[in-house]
Amino acid sequence: MIDRVKETARDKIEAKLWVAEIEANSPDLYWKIDKERQIELNKRDKFEVEVWSYILSLIEKDNKLW
Repeated sequence: MIDRVKETARDKIEAKLWVAEIEANSPDLYWKIDKERQIELNKRDKFEVEVWSYILSLIEKDNKLW
């Protein structure tokens, strides 16, 4: 049962990371907002990628499935 939980957790984090990377690398995501705010939001998006990557690395280190 715990292996299933670990595998599902990894899959969910990979999906979150995938979306975060798309958002962080999308130049037109905040086209309606002024340039200064766009930069702030893009920095936040890139930080989110770092956080999700870190969480995924922890799960992979703990995951004994492989």
